[in-house]
Amino acid sequence: MLSDQQRAAYERDGFIVVPAVFSRAEVGELRRVTDEFVRNSVSVAANDEIYDLEDTHSAQEPRVRRLKAPHLHHPAYFRASRNAKVVAILKELWGSVRFDTDKLNMKSAGYGAPVEWHQDWAFYPHTNDDLACGRHHARQCRHGERPDAGGAGQP
Repeated sequence: MLSDQQRAAYERDGFIVVPAVFSRAEVGELRRVTDEFVRNSVSVAANDEIYDLEDTHSAQEPRVRRLKAPHLHHPAYFRASRNAKVVAILKELWGSVRFDTDKLNMKSAGYGAPVEWHQDWAFYPHTNDDLACGRHHARQCRHGERPDAGGAGQP
């Protein structure tokens, strides 16, 4: 599915952009569903099993920071999490794929708390060992090194 140039770019940069993985209809559905989640958040006053809300969230001005595990709460996200093209691309790059969970971080114009860079390695289950590594640490992650283990390149 991937070209030699895409695989080389992934090895070099730690990420690639693959156009047209999702159809226009799939993207449209995910946008509609996301908008629906935001509309439904007007009845939520505090963080819960679905929503992480901004401190300034209100029924009059819904401000969603994050949808937690959206694949558990809507079939469109469930289908997206198991999209055959995505799985094929990841298997081609990594050899195997394990889906654990997902989240959808939202950063709307005009508001939104910063999400600082952080490492989750100290916490189990590891949240990044089966996902795309960050651009700056992709080479170390692909070769089994932990860039956050007290110094770059520590196994």
